[in-house]
Amino acid sequence: AITFDCYGTLIDWERGIQRFFAESMDSKGLGYVDPQTLQEEWEQIQFRYIQEKYRPYRQVLRDTLRMVFNNYDIPTDNEECDEFADSMGYWKPFPDTREAILELQKLVKVVLITNTDDAIIAETERTIGVKFDDIITAEQAGAYKPAHEGFLLARERLGLKVKDIWHAGFGFKYDIVPAKKLGYTTVWVNRQWQARPGRVHETFMVGDMRTLAYLVKGVAAPW
Repeated sequence: AITFDCYGTLIDWERGIQRFFAESMDSKGLGYVDPQTLQEEWEQIQFRYIQEKYRPYRQVLRDTLRMVFNNYDIPTDNEECDEFADSMGYWKPFPDTREAILELQKLVKVVLITNTDDAIIAETERTIGVKFDDIITAEQAGAYKPAHEGFLLARERLGLKVKDIWHAGFGFKYDIVPAKKLGYTTVWVNRQWQARPGRVHETFMVGDMRTLAYLVKGVAAPW
């Protein structure tokens, strides 16, 4: 089986977030504020926030939007925070996502381990247009990656040994580091060819999902 991160790996979450921020700034007459700067600040805030006590991800989205806007003295309200949370299920997949997942499912089980709620990922699954073999959410696990609960729950539900599972993701600190600690074969989906952060090394690195599908086809894996 292959377990996948979703947002950033299969879904272009940076573009989805930046589009929301751009539209928000335009509506406020703040078109000079850089959406990428806001997105990068939001990601850092969100990463710290999810490592505190567990909160539903819709609440995480609402709270962290308010935090990043407060940091820049940008006005917001409850309605906009709800709109941000609602938008996540409709962020678009990368162009290669659907085809690659369908190809992989001819060979292995494909399971998501995602830092979100059941309702949001259900909408995302419809947006991608595939049916995953299983989906493990932070809501089910009661914790967010890089905590191990989601990985362990996926392994339990798959009924497989560590050696029979690969984990693939874009977020190095969210996915590759914890999966490596748990003994998985790891695939860093490094779409932007970023420098490797820290000393942990992935098993494989690919630049897109199409290459990952070719990799799996070419590796003699015990599935």
